Amino acid sequence: MRRAVRYTAIWCGATVVAVSVSWFGVRGVLRNEFVDDVNVEPFLARTIPARAESSATPRRTTKKPVASPKPAKPLKVVTVKGGEVVFTLGAEGCRLVSASPVSGYTAKVARAEGWIRVDLAKGEHGTGVFCISHERRTDTWEY
Repeated sequence: MRRAVRYTAIWCGATVVAVSVSWFGVRGVLRNEFVDDVNVEPFLARTIPARAESSATPRRTTKKPVASPKPAKPLKVVTVKGGEVVFTLGAEGCRLVSASPVSGYTAKVARAEGWIRVDLAKGEHGTGVFCISHERRTDTWEY
């Protein structure tokens, strides 16, 4: 009986190690694959006041037609050594969604007509992430 329990414990431990190694090997690939395809839809949060129940009869409500949502703009997630920058690329050009530096790095944003630049820097070294509107693309420069 002890031998069977020991073999079962060893098998469970090896399975946990194998699954963990596999997960850490593919999580970056899966994250990059699925994050690039995420369509973020804005939503409107409303507070609905509580009403006192004066009677037990149900009330009839009429539903208003829901307007079709605007097509979502594609998100472009750029991950570099100093952090992560997210842009939307649309017909009107680029828009910065977020710039998230990792610990020890700083984010600095510069904008001009036709492009946005985000620098994720630590001391003298860093990465410049560019979004070029008329080309609808991103680019990175190490310095």
